[in-house]
Amino acid sequence: MNMIVIADNNYAISYKGKPLVSIPAEKKSRMEEISGKVIVYSKNYIEELPGKQPLVQCKNLIFTDKTKCDIKPSQNVSLFDDLASLRKELSNYDTKDIYILDNEKLYKEFLDDTDVIHLTKVDYEYEADAFFENLDENEDFQITADSDELYCFNIIYSFLKYERKK
Repeated sequence: MNMIVIADNNYAISYKGKPLVSIPAEKKSRMEEISGKVIVYSKNYIEELPGKQPLVQCKNLIFTDKTKCDIKPSQNVSLFDDLASLRKELSNYDTKDIYILDNEKLYKEFLDDTDVIHLTKVDYEYEADAFFENLDENEDFQITADSDELYCFNIIYSFLKYERKK
């Protein structure tokens, strides 16, 4: 299983359900990475997707956590009210093709099942109320790739790839 995360220096990921930052190059990279894959995300992530709609080129598994969702199930969109039914559905797919996106609860639930984490690390500390696991302190993962520092206006960031130690 894979995760795609954008986090600040404190591993903060969002505040009041909204992403801390928007980086066009990160979004483009993310879209290329998940094309044709099974993506798992919360209903709030819809706001971040092109056209605010599920991606046509992906199998979209949307975790609603028993809250109202205006998205309708279809051939490439399924809704899940609870983690047990979501886990059951995920068992139908190759774990290499599954990408967990944009939700603290999902990240925590599936971290032990994850082998690769694509982290966009933002060199800043934002006010936040949702966090990702501090990978610098997690002995199960190691950095296997990193980019040079990149810039988007006044935002400094880098792409890191963490893989589970064998």
